[in-house]
Amino acid sequence: MFRRSRLMALMLLVGGVGIGLGGIFYLAKREPDFYHHAPVPDEFDTRERAAQLLTRVQDFKNEIRSRSEWGETFTAEELNCFFVENMGRKSGLASMLPESVHSPRVAIDGDHIKIGFKYGEGFWSTVVWVELKVWLVKDEPNLVAVEVCDLRTGSLPVGSQTVLDSISDAAREWNIEVTWYRHGSNPVGLFRFFANQVGPPTSQILTLDVKDGKIVVAGRSAADGSPVAMLGLHGE
Repeated sequence: MFRRSRLMALMLLVGGVGIGLGGIFYLAKREPDFYHHAPVPDEFDTRERAAQLLTRVQDFKNEIRSRSEWGETFTAEELNCFFVENMGRKSGLASMLPESVHSPRVAIDGDHIKIGFKYGEGFWSTVVWVELKVWLVKDEPNLVAVEVCDLRTGSLPVGSQTVLDSISDAAREWNIEVTWYRHGSNPVGLFRFFANQVGPPTSQILTLDVKDGKIVVAGRSAADGSPVAMLGLHGE
């Protein structure tokens, strides 16, 4: 009888552990709705819009350097077209992402941005995703605040430090300085654009709006390289 009780207890323990691990695995594998249902057009339209977006980004960079006033609007749908066409597991620009990361998707919900990507391949892959709130800091030229509101693997919350380090490394490659601090329980990054400009900035971001499924960026530059006069900023 004693042996039977011990065997029963062991079976219950193993069963409980198995159920727990199964539940964790299910939560880790569960794709968030915005990632699974990210809207993309048909294959031909996706290719066309992805190519157009690449051209627009390059033109936008040139405008910042050459025009006194500049601006551009990017929608979540066209960003997803670009990701589908160029950043799948075996796509041409996938090498720009960290190892084992591919197939990013984005959604814009109110003033929040959700970004997800696949980590790993096949059965063991999962979706890691982050929810961000982004705003232009008032009275601080070219300073953008990014609050990390949520960070998960599937439906499981995860630690943020590795992801924050990856964001910082990627930002520095684009000439953006990043400083992190905590606001309550959430990490907030301060992103200083045009970080290599010494002294008063020659380019200034005046508008950064995240709403209605769009990201709107606008500003001005001094074409001769002289400092631009500081204006009131659309920030918080």
